[in-house]
Amino acid sequence: MFDLNSIADFSPNLQSPAGHPTDLEQRLGLYQVFLKLYEHHRDLLDEIIELENTDNRHRVRGVWQHVQAVINGNQAYLITNLLQDQTQIVTQSENLWVIGRDRKATLPISDKRLSRRHAIVQYVADKGFFLIDLNSTNGTFVNGESIRQPVLLKDGDRIRLGSLSFVFFLCESSRHAETIPPEVLSSIRLVPSSSKTRPAEESPARDATELEANQPDWEVPLQGSEKETSMFLKPAARQRDEAPQPSNPHLSPSQQADILDRFLNR
Repeated sequence: MFDLNSIADFSPNLQSPAGHPTDLEQRLGLYQVFLKLYEHHRDLLDEIIELENTDNRHRVRGVWQHVQAVINGNQAYLITNLLQDQTQIVTQSENLWVIGRDRKATLPISDKRLSRRHAIVQYVADKGFFLIDLNSTNGTFVNGESIRQPVLLKDGDRIRLGSLSFVFFLCESSRHAETIPPEVLSSIRLVPSSSKTRPAEESPARDATELEANQPDWEVPLQGSEKETSMFLKPAARQRDEAPQPSNPHLSPSQQADILDRFLNR
């Protein structure tokens, strides 16, 4: 039978003449990492494999999932593509944006590892946008660090809520471009403008009622308790006939979160 362990023994010799690791060596190194996880932390490996196999649109669509905060005068709003696979502007009269599985959340996301009300983005005038964890089951992370207190967000922060991962962008300033000189305009072939303009009342922006009506029919029924939320790092129950495993070295929650962050940001 083909023995991967025997091949791994030769990995130190699998280098290019320039001393750089070959593609095969890198693959063998990745295999050894997963082998260690399988031997000592099989529950964490099961979670990674589940993430790899699940049909999660937040990872497989090949686009950057993002939330962009915009301050325009006295108004603050979010621009995001987390909802219904399209970029939308989301305003909120109290400058509070709740993220979670609840259909009534400001940003409702159908992810079983999110709590019903997982976290909230709050805008405070003259201070900025803060991310607050709402005592979620699977935690809120900013740049790989678990947060327990409100965190002031910065442009480019990486945020993970359960298995939902996205980048936060911040726009606090604007500029007005100069008028284009007539000689430049005359040398450019522009798309002709329509003689008829759409009235303001026919704007394609959709109201909250229509958005709620178009929400997907989620498989997980909502309950009044957070107990239904999947435990992201909860070990799987051992089968009765399963052979006893050797004693496992302890992985702290921060180490587990670091492994998951590296996988999600791969």
